[in-house]
Amino acid sequence: MTKTIVLPYEPQPRQKLLHETPARLILYGGAAGGGKSHALRWDLIEWCLWVPGIECYLFRKTFPDLEANHIRPLRLELPIELGEWQETRKRFHFANGSGLNFAYCERDTDVDHYQGREIHVLAIDEAAQMSPFALSYLYARNRLGGFRASIPERYQHLLPRCVLSSNPGGPGHTWLKEIFIEPATAEKLFHSKQFANPSDPADPGPLTVYIPAKMQDNVYLDAAYAGQFAGLPEELARALRDGDWDAVVGRAFQTLSRERHMLRPFTPPKHWTHFMCIDWGMAVPFSVGWYAVSDGAELAAAEGLPARWLPEGAIIRYNEWYGWNGKANTGCRQAPQVVARGIIEREEARGEVMDFRIGDTEMWAQKTGPSVQEWFLNTDPRLVMQHSEKDRKRNYQEVMARLAGNPRYMANGKTEEDPMFFITSNCTHFWRSVPSLTLDENEPDKGPNTKLEDHCYDEVAYSLRSQPYITTLQDRQIREYEEIRRVQRKQIDPYASQ
Repeated sequence: MTKTIVLPYEPQPRQKLLHETPARLILYGGAAGGGKSHALRWDLIEWCLWVPGIECYLFRKTFPDLEANHIRPLRLELPIELGEWQETRKRFHFANGSGLNFAYCERDTDVDHYQGREIHVLAIDEAAQMSPFALSYLYARNRLGGFRASIPERYQHLLPRCVLSSNPGGPGHTWLKEIFIEPATAEKLFHSKQFANPSDPADPGPLTVYIPAKMQDNVYLDAAYAGQFAGLPEELARALRDGDWDAVVGRAFQTLSRERHMLRPFTPPKHWTHFMCIDWGMAVPFSVGWYAVSDGAELAAAEGLPARWLPEGAIIRYNEWYGWNGKANTGCRQAPQVVARGIIEREEARGEVMDFRIGDTEMWAQKTGPSVQEWFLNTDPRLVMQHSEKDRKRNYQEVMARLAGNPRYMANGKTEEDPMFFITSNCTHFWRSVPSLTLDENEPDKGPNTKLEDHCYDEVAYSLRSQPYITTLQDRQIREYEEIRRVQRKQIDPYASQ
């Protein structure tokens, strides 16, 4: 007589949408308490029951979280008739030959344990807590290999499958947002071209979807749960309570905003000081920025951006070149002489002459053969550079000070805050990567977490340190007095220039 086994899982509507989607790359994310972890685990259990011999992996960042949130519940949920728990391997071995493997990835080097694995269904719980490198590496292990021939026909188009669950915030926040949130609206299927086969022009990339999870989706959640987030900082509350992916928890640059710091593209006057800076990279992106130092000028409004006063001494990042291959935090691997020629070609096309240049100190590193800086000089003698300053604490302070700026006294007696650092809207990689950087968890005084895509930031920090923004109390009082006197003279004589 056949025994009927009743499994202790009845998916709620949003969880059911996860299980039934035809997408192969899925983010099930958003608010805390949305039932994400429970759905993720049971998604894997179902695949193990449907497809004999399939290998599924469930990752979390740390083993204690993995054990508390998944291993213990699983051992209580699954009846012994379905298989056995293998403690040493941290694996539930199903009677039909399938395996649900539990793994963690606390450090980037932990991915080395899975270098040769063939992961047919990959699930990563709280994916934003891992680095973009770890997420990309594990996804690269999501493949079928010779197992494809064993898959029943009705499941062929659904495998391999990767499901990520996460709240907003953490090292992987930007990576997840760029892949799942920005390309399409929630629940809309689209092909992720970022993961298309580069050797097959016809490959559109895996079918992808973002399924938001809200507190109200979970009928088992306490009704008063949302109120428990009232005491948290607003950005953290928005991220956890509302699942808001625009709320970056622990932002390194709280004062950076498009309203205060973005300018329309323009060509700085030739008599201003012009300089260039580069943060070097090959496997990771290089970042080149072009800067000008204002002598005090009004930038007219255009392209939907208002007129802006650019104080004397303010630094403007007015152009950039970002050396990536179209994938977040991945370099284009261009040789030093190619990059050197590209810099000069761009400057000549714009008719620019640099007063000085700053280079990443890594460009002087040399073991055998010429250093990167030597390749630059051999390519063009104009590429003489001075060493960048790499004190992370001082660099972070410098950037924050210039973002804050100084008060400007108006003729009506009021003041306006004038930043001392601006970025034009055509610096798209700056605006893509820098605003979402989060602080180093261990040493927040050092600024952004170095595991994130911080190449534009590093290049900016080197640039601003080359023109230190140091204002003593006495200097500030003298400037304020001179500004007040200038305003008073202007009111008496509208033609006065001093």
